[in-house]
Amino acid sequence: MQYRSFFINLKNKSCFVIGGNKSAAKISSSLMADGALVTVWSEDFAEDFLALGKKYPKQLNLLQAEFTLEVANHYCSARVKPFIVITALTDSEANQAICDICIKNNVLSANPSELGSEVIIADNYSVNPVEIAVIAKGFPVLTKQLQEAFSKYLDRIWLDAVKAYSDYANSEEADQLNEAEKRIFFRRLAEEIVKSEGDFKQAFKITKTYYENLKAQDDLLLELAGERSLMD
Repeated sequence: MQYRSFFINLKNKSCFVIGGNKSAAKISSSLMADGALVTVWSEDFAEDFLALGKKYPKQLNLLQAEFTLEVANHYCSARVKPFIVITALTDSEANQAICDICIKNNVLSANPSELGSEVIIADNYSVNPVEIAVIAKGFPVLTKQLQEAFSKYLDRIWLDAVKAYSDYANSEEADQLNEAEKRIFFRRLAEEIVKSEGDFKQAFKITKTYYENLKAQDDLLLELAGERSLMD
């Protein structure tokens, strides 16, 4: 089975988590931290959900009911469907049966206990403003080791530069540029950060000089025309 990595905006997306154990609580917490609206189906809930309910009162809905195959068929075939269904039951066969119904009805499904799951959820390395997903396809242990290695590398080499890039992009000075000008400036700044291997000051100095030269030579008008045509 082949997989493609995607970054998905979960804000206000309806996500079903099936099961009320600690694993389900951890999954729910991660989803709500990304802005998802989570409905948890279970006959019993771990104590962890009490804290989650207080932390995410508007995002968490606990349904004390069994998520049967009939219920799965009903919700997955309805006009308004959940964005994704994540199974966290201790019964692996029940997890897979629910996921099969989701797949049949074109609803995304994730079965964390199954390596062949339609959606594989891996813990991302995340620190503001960086998020990176690294997956060794079908090898969760190697995936975890790679994620740890990349996180250390990012912390050591790139994190300061990315933070500085983000801070400047949100600064008052940057707000003086229109959208086309920003695209020209920040594309070059990103290139220079990579070339300098994370030296933001050097990259910014070179980019600033490049941009000032464009304005002095009236070449900026040509660049802007190209950018606006792309935006249109």
